[in-house]
Amino acid sequence: MTRRLAVLLAFCLLTPEAYAHTHQLAQPLSVRADNIQVDERTGMSVYLGHVRIVQDGLTVHADRVRVHSLHGHVLSIHARGTPLHMEDQKTGGLPLFGTALTLDFAAAPDEVTLTGHVVFHQGVNVLHGHIVHYYVRSQRITAVRGAHKRVRARIVPHSRAPQAGSGH
Repeated sequence: MTRRLAVLLAFCLLTPEAYAHTHQLAQPLSVRADNIQVDERTGMSVYLGHVRIVQDGLTVHADRVRVHSLHGHVLSIHARGTPLHMEDQKTGGLPLFGTALTLDFAAAPDEVTLTGHVVFHQGVNVLHGHIVHYYVRSQRITAVRGAHKRVRARIVPHSRAPQAGSGH
């Protein structure tokens, strides 16, 4: 569902000084969309239609992304999709893929919060939840149940998981 970009959301609590000191956030951000609306007075940018955000191994595909910036520094990002997709290639192992309805990223803890029908895949391991917090740097995940469904996970031990190129 999104990489380091982690689709960059919820930078609302981030000061420009903290932004400059966060390695991931200092990486170039590439955004593509069908339509872009920018209000330089308010620092608000809205990207609509087939939005693709890429930053340092993290990719997010969404229907709509809102970015608030100040003096060239991203302060907040919110993405939504039907569903949106996230992929993180910089996990130190197998890539992490996910889907959700919304994604918010907070830079200070380097955390991506995905909400609504969240599904994460890493190799053969799968995690389902209503709200999932993905801590990018430490590669930790926590999941919270929804009103009607509990968190579900399928974890396959390394010794039983198919190895790349093994033909299994």
